[in-house]
Amino acid sequence: MKPQKRETLLTYPVKEHGTFLATRVKGGAARRALEEQLTAAARVALLTIDFCGVEAMTNSFVDEFLGKFYLLLAAGDVSADGVRLIGLDEETREGVTVCLERRKQVALDGDTHELLGDASILAGTYAEARRLGDFRAAELAEALGISLPNANNRLKRLVEAGALYRERSAGPERGGKEFTYRLPPAGDGRGDA
Repeated sequence: MKPQKRETLLTYPVKEHGTFLATRVKGGAARRALEEQLTAAARVALLTIDFCGVEAMTNSFVDEFLGKFYLLLAAGDVSADGVRLIGLDEETREGVTVCLERRKQVALDGDTHELLGDASILAGTYAEARRLGDFRAAELAEALGISLPNANNRLKRLVEAGALYRERSAGPERGGKEFTYRLPPAGDGRGDA
């Protein structure tokens, strides 16, 4: 009998790479270190990427570190049920937002519970998802007054960003897949819980 993998909360302190972060080389090294930690961990229920102590980051560092990380996450090459960014100040938040907007990606600011990046359409969807807590796509579509395919497309992007977690639920008798969506675990706001 195989031992069950435990769910874990993982915090990745970006400051380990310095307080002033520049270059694609350094961003790539930081991303690969994060990938290694995710690969070595049991199932990660919540990944917290902690920017506390980081004073400045260049666009090239942010793109190589976060932009490419979110591509890997969306492709399923790395896995975490939920992902949040914490410890961003005004300057570092702006750099992250610019990177994500350019790549048409979103990320969750764990301190403010707001979406960063290309979030104009998704912000209202995420706010409603937070209100619902545990729901199916049809419930979200009804609450927002949008079509089910539109709700599914929005939910897909939020799941890819790690802002929501989905799990397969007992499906309809007619066949097909049905999922239940929920927020990732809250953690304690700072580090491992």
